[in-house]
Amino acid sequence: MTDLSIIRADRHTGIGSSDAKRIIEGDWLGLYNEKLGITEQEDLSHVFRVQLGVYTEQFHLEWIAKRDGFPLELPNERKHHPDYDFMFCHLDGWRPDQDTFIEVKHSNSRATVRDKAVYYMAQLQHAIAITGVEHAYFSVIAGNDEPEMAMIKRNNEYIERMIGLEASFWWHVSNQVPPEITPKGDQARLVEIGKQTPIDGLRAYNMETSNAWAEQAAEYTGTVEAAARYEVAKKELKSLMPEDASEATGHGITIKRDKRGALRFYT
Repeated sequence: MTDLSIIRADRHTGIGSSDAKRIIEGDWLGLYNEKLGITEQEDLSHVFRVQLGVYTEQFHLEWIAKRDGFPLELPNERKHHPDYDFMFCHLDGWRPDQDTFIEVKHSNSRATVRDKAVYYMAQLQHAIAITGVEHAYFSVIAGNDEPEMAMIKRNNEYIERMIGLEASFWWHVSNQVPPEITPKGDQARLVEIGKQTPIDGLRAYNMETSNAWAEQAAEYTGTVEAAARYEVAKKELKSLMPEDASEATGHGITIKRDKRGALRFYT
């Protein structure tokens, strides 16, 4: 068994924001081995997309600060949770006008800032828990598009459950007990809670318990095919309308041409 003395400084002495994401995703054994030095942390120095994010980070922050007109600080110290020493984070930027932080990412996908915020929710709520803020900002550059920024609200239910999972994981590290089983039910529940976190004041809702929603959803899915056939038939009927016809009638359908030349259907 590896002695704890081999745990190196920095991220090996606690759980950082990116570690929180791995814990929620269930990569406990891989992260455990890294924390104890059994395996080396993945070398990302030659991964282009990662290094692109590193090199554009300060420009990204300075751009949105200038664009949106807010003051910006670039903190470089590591922050720890006031009650859980094993929880730490490094902040990308700080907004002193609102006393909160900004997390930035450079993405090669065209996903929306909302989709990316949900993807990185563990990192965001981890840092929110440590800093004690009520909201934070998350900004994404998708490809070479203009950065898109959103406000992420503090989700206390998410944070409480997340800290429970992080504490459970850290127990394994502290006691050098490899985690053979991960709490998949708790992890899945946390992912669902994360999706409901308000982003720019809006949140996702699960309507599975709504009978009215179920009724209308069944009606919608049951008529999609018929609606598609309707549109095709409508297009074909318009194509059959003689160019010099003011109206055409047959088989229960009348098409009239209005003064602007638009074709209108009557049954």
